[in-house]
Amino acid sequence: MRLPSRVSHRVAVGLVALVSVVAVSTAAVPAEPPPANETRTVDARDPDPCLTPAAYNATYGHSPTATQRLATCTDLTYDAPPPHAAAMTGTAFQALTPGDATASVHPSHADLESEGAIADAHATVFAVHPATRVHIDATETRQYIAPNGTLRALIDYRVRAPTDQNRSVGSHGVTDVTVRIGDEQVATTTDSQTPTLSYATSQVGEQPLTITAEITVTTVSNGSPPNPITQTVTVSDTRTVQVYELSPHAYTTRYPDGTHGLAVHQPQPWHGFTLTADGTHRVRGVWRYYTARDPRWDRLAVSRASGTATRVSSVRPLSVGAFPAQIGPRAVPVRDGPTLTAVWGVTNPTPAARLPSNISVGVVTSEYTRSYGLAIRDETLHPETVQIRGVVRGVSAPLTAVTPAERPIRKPNLSVRLTDTTGSEATIRVTLRDPQTGAPIRLAESRPATPIADDGPAGTLQINGEPIRLGPNGTATRTIAEPGLYSVRFEPASWRTTSPAYVAASDSVRWHPLGTVAGWLQLLETVIWGAVPIAVAWIAGRQLGHLIAGESPP
Repeated sequence: MRLPSRVSHRVAVGLVALVSVVAVSTAAVPAEPPPANETRTVDARDPDPCLTPAAYNATYGHSPTATQRLATCTDLTYDAPPPHAAAMTGTAFQALTPGDATASVHPSHADLESEGAIADAHATVFAVHPATRVHIDATETRQYIAPNGTLRALIDYRVRAPTDQNRSVGSHGVTDVTVRIGDEQVATTTDSQTPTLSYATSQVGEQPLTITAEITVTTVSNGSPPNPITQTVTVSDTRTVQVYELSPHAYTTRYPDGTHGLAVHQPQPWHGFTLTADGTHRVRGVWRYYTARDPRWDRLAVSRASGTATRVSSVRPLSVGAFPAQIGPRAVPVRDGPTLTAVWGVTNPTPAARLPSNISVGVVTSEYTRSYGLAIRDETLHPETVQIRGVVRGVSAPLTAVTPAERPIRKPNLSVRLTDTTGSEATIRVTLRDPQTGAPIRLAESRPATPIADDGPAGTLQINGEPIRLGPNGTATRTIAEPGLYSVRFEPASWRTTSPAYVAASDSVRWHPLGTVAGWLQLLETVIWGAVPIAVAWIAGRQLGHLIAGESPP
């Protein structure tokens, strides 16, 4: 996107962007969907010429709002799956009109069937909502759909005149429409060429979604009896989808200072969770969202017996896309809200190259961590108000339905003392034990088999920054020869991976040889042995001086 060079224009756009970003980031809930004629504002595939107010007015016939002007310079993104994609698609779909008996209307990707009296027949999925296309990396994009949603499709055909001049077309139409996800029939209707079907499926994971339509044409004799003959053609359209479900694991704890911890892990992309009923306190992962049209519906073909022509279409579905954002995971509100303590998951390369052309969003430019797990620390925690939310709009689960596991956190007993001190060295003895059971704490003990077992490193124990190893009895020793202060620091493994868990602890001890009787005796011995050669040299030098001077030695 190339911005105009005028400084005043850049300043104006910057102010508009600042106002809009603040408005979006502080909203507790998603804004109301834009009106149907505002597709150009929310379609990320549109070009971004960065129009001035005058140019916008000349192009669209009215002055722009702050959001509309911002949208001409960049693409709007959202901190939650936006609802306007489904709303605007539903409104636009009402204007989609199939052809009459002599014309079949279809997009270029439709799978056309012609047989007998039926020609250019097809059934093509227009849109499925709620749904989100997630850009994982440069080679993988997943289409997730909600287990309960709405499918819209276009079914059309044209009728050929009978080759037998004694017969004519008596009736024709779409007699049966069904939708299947996997091997489960989830919706059905009749007599509609633009069906809007509500579905509900129990399928999970990757599944084929198929819409099938039966089209019939009945010819009759021009005389009596009519001798009707009915021909049926079955047409279908299949796409691969991932039926989205939340199957999270949750862990809670209470720190010794009274604050609360919550960790949630979900084995596929998910959005985050809200901590309060009104959504003001919330946490989200790495994903942000945009909306864009399906360009395959930009033009529609109209097939007749005389040939096929194309026309520009204003009826285009709008879909939701999710991408890993440079802004990264966030906890809201920043000052008085929860503290985001950990984010973990699989590391992936950036999907920037996978995003459709002309989409300008703040996608990560290098490797990122797919936020499978999020952990927070907060002053209070009310499990009955916590909602875990997915990347597909409307798919959520209350924390109470997950049955979170409680992980106790304790303050360990860490003691450091000197043993076996001599005048030249000493031994530091470190003991690390559980405060309730007295059992030794092992740094590298086997972790419980949980989905978040790889969340962070094992515990560590260090003396002045150098690691030491604890024995089976929870003790470690280190022999020292240099005087000074020796600090021992215990950094526990994550509370999310151990039970019981512990907080960090530290202790210190100071050693100097003069701090013991043996040290003083050794110092006296060292002084004596160091003074003897000095005294001998002094006496010898004195005697020699007398001899040189011719004096008698004393």
